[in-house]
Amino acid sequence: MTTVESSSKPGATFLWLELTGRCQLSCTHCYADSGPTKSHGAMTTSDWLSVIDDAADIGVREIQFIGGEPTLHPALPELIRHASSRGIATEVYSNLVRVRPGIWDLLVEHNVRLATSYYSDQPDQHTLITGNGLAHRRTNENICKAINLGVPVRVGIVTVLEDQRIDQARQLLTDLGVQDIEVDHVRRAGRANTDADTPLEELCGQCAGDVLAIYPDGVVRPCVFTRSLQVGDVLETSLRQVVESPQLAITRTAIGNATTKYQHSHDANCNPSCNPYCNPGCHPGCRPVCAPATICRPLGQ
Repeated sequence: MTTVESSSKPGATFLWLELTGRCQLSCTHCYADSGPTKSHGAMTTSDWLSVIDDAADIGVREIQFIGGEPTLHPALPELIRHASSRGIATEVYSNLVRVRPGIWDLLVEHNVRLATSYYSDQPDQHTLITGNGLAHRRTNENICKAINLGVPVRVGIVTVLEDQRIDQARQLLTDLGVQDIEVDHVRRAGRANTDADTPLEELCGQCAGDVLAIYPDGVVRPCVFTRSLQVGDVLETSLRQVVESPQLAITRTAIGNATTKYQHSHDANCNPSCNPYCNPGCHPGCRPVCAPATICRPLGQ
């Protein structure tokens, strides 16, 4: 059998910092299996501050605070300020059900972007997926507030149900003033996966590159969806040691091989580095960028 060669990139320029497993919602497809009863994990505020310092030292340019619901973590304001002081751009991936008043000022002051997931124009369908009857109205209100404050917002409509009102949801978001809207499919991770491991073919392939995710227990993984692949632990070693480790290089190569072969088998006309299913659950720099003059079609079409 011919092996697809893929060279892994050293280092990291983007980090997901998964601050907490706690969330107001109980989404049926949650990749992190987060919810109202989950904890903030073993990482202390000091631990997260050290990670940000290490990130700046190794050349990380962008961080996304994610969870669970990162706005529920009491140290989020301090972490945003610290990242900004180290010259790292930040984005908060929030369900936007509730944003503490002080956080809004912080987002404006430090040019923080917001990202959120969305499901339907109908509150009942939104509730069926999120498990929270107030989520639809509150998310809409906070999207509007962000836009009014000039905080950049990108929204990902995640396809969960067969009869989900995707087009209508996109139109509602457009009417609210959102300009950055993408549609993604559910990744088989967390509550969306009945198996122990997420298939590597499910990944967008960006985690074969210079990105990493740090979890609430300190474990480092290639991304927020690769929950069964551990490449280090920042409570035991430095972030620099993780990015320089042979284990990370081996794992990135394996992901690159799996995703490249999968894309080749589904669409020979598309650049191997381009996966149209890569939005918006992946980081802000992850876009389906194909080679010039090529047409990148969604897998299966």
